Amino acid sequence: MIEEHDFTGLKCPLPVLKAKRVLKSLEKGNKVTFISDDPASPIDFKHFSENEGYNISIKSTKAGKHFFTLFKVSV
Repeated sequence: MIEEHDFTGLKCPLPVLKAKRVLKSLEKGNKVTFISDDPASPIDFKHFSENEGYNISIKSTKAGKHFFTLFKVSV
């Protein structure tokens, strides 16, 4: 089961800041999904994951919701 956090309604930079808190306790190999409707969030999450060493999968809906699944690949 993948842990899920819904940050719908929050504007940049809050979704990524809140995700960062959640990810501090994420164990290697576990996945977590974040949901956001902020138009800037795909860019923010992509940069965050690249800088912090997470693999990321991004899926966006026509309704403007973005789903980011992250997992840590290294310690």
